[in-house]
Amino acid sequence: MRAAARESACHALVLLACAGALAMAPPPGTPAGPGRKNTPPAAPATFPDTPADPATLAPADPVTRDTLARKQFDEWRRTHGEKAYRYGEDPKHRLLLATCLDDTSQAEMLAMIAAQADQQAATLFAAPPGYQVFVAIATPADVKAIFNGSATTSGMYEHPQHRLVSADIGTVLRHEFTHAMHFGHMERLNQAHPIWVQEGLAALYETYDLKPDGSIEFQPNPRHNQARELAAKRGQAPFAQLMAMDPDAFMRRSQALYPQVRSMFEFMADVGKLRQWYRRYTETFKQDATGRRAMEEVFGKPLAQVEEEWRAWVLKRPAVANSANAMRRSVGVEVTSVPDGVKVTKVDRRSAAQRAGIKPGDVIVQLAGAPVRSVREWDAAVGALGAPEVAVVVRRGTDRLEMTLRLDDQASVNPRNPPDNDRTASIGPETVRPRFPGPVPDTKVEMQCTSPSAPSTWISPRPSASTSIGRWPSCPTSSIASRRSASSSSGSRTATTSR
Repeated sequence: MRAAARESACHALVLLACAGALAMAPPPGTPAGPGRKNTPPAAPATFPDTPADPATLAPADPVTRDTLARKQFDEWRRTHGEKAYRYGEDPKHRLLLATCLDDTSQAEMLAMIAAQADQQAATLFAAPPGYQVFVAIATPADVKAIFNGSATTSGMYEHPQHRLVSADIGTVLRHEFTHAMHFGHMERLNQAHPIWVQEGLAALYETYDLKPDGSIEFQPNPRHNQARELAAKRGQAPFAQLMAMDPDAFMRRSQALYPQVRSMFEFMADVGKLRQWYRRYTETFKQDATGRRAMEEVFGKPLAQVEEEWRAWVLKRPAVANSANAMRRSVGVEVTSVPDGVKVTKVDRRSAAQRAGIKPGDVIVQLAGAPVRSVREWDAAVGALGAPEVAVVVRRGTDRLEMTLRLDDQASVNPRNPPDNDRTASIGPETVRPRFPGPVPDTKVEMQCTSPSAPSTWISPRPSASTSIGRWPSCPTSSIASRRSASSSSGSRTATTSR
């Protein structure tokens, strides 16, 4: 019963839209940006010599600033305990973390945000924030409680507290983590960038392909189709108007403007001008905080002409194929979002999923080699299916199972050997070692394994005033039969949110 309770606590349904936000919210699972709490007035369209609000963005002593995230970390641990969460620290990227993930999802999440932080530091923001940030990947029950009454139900970065809470490790986490990185840069520059810049950059990083050489390719997602429809009807907000827009005006048109600002940044990246524009923008911020001057200088033409080039670009790109509905029927499952993937709530009789051995309660974490970390990523992976036979990886309790999904034939489960005693979980040639950088503290306490439904124990470092948190604890091998396995505002923004 205790195992079932942990399963329910960490992997129950995540509500992706709230009744009060549906009127202006993008499709479910889409990070949508600003919350409506403590939204200050927008910065003026231009202010030649006016700095950002020092109370909001002025840098402070790093030790003092670190206490904000540490306080959130300690409070989370005191309030939420250690049965459903594991705790750790990434000193290089200045992150304190609390997550309800299993070993493999934990390792993948850590690698993803580390790679994103390194790429953003190398190309846009120069470095991680000069202070610690607390990141919580929360259980659905905690997400629901935290965001009760808020404009978001899936994620938020709160800058005054240096706290990021996310319901998944996919698009929402990438969106909100970009806000955290961006705020670190704004503080170092003492600049308060307007809402279209903040939300455009965060939305841009929702979907990307990061190559081994460090290069990045931003991928179109359903926002592209919305931007394309706006451009076809000339229904986009004029660039000059959008760049001077205050947060309240932006949010009144959020359903249209989030797709547009993501498309604008994707356009700049595609034509090779994103880094150049952002650098020039920060250099000319005192002369024009809207970004218009920098865009005209970088493109070498008036803003109206840049807008027409964007419009031609977005119309030339094909719409993102929306075959997910038909393919979902072929697969034969209904799913809902959980922190590490999508949880199967129903399996159709005589479907490919049933033949493969997928059961209600399984969490799909990979399909056809593509990670599945949210409903949006599930839809994208399903919509891209073309072969009659694909591999699917599910988490069933503490086990990871690789199955063959045959859309036109019988399916089978392909179990692999469990990991060896060094707690390594693997499928095929890939090996994942669920380790966390840093020394292992001497003081330890035996806790229940964070993997849902696992009755066994794991060793968790207990924090102290003088001891940093080191390696992530791993569930004992006996418990892992593994086959492998969003803001309030322009410059004075206090919280970024994802709906």
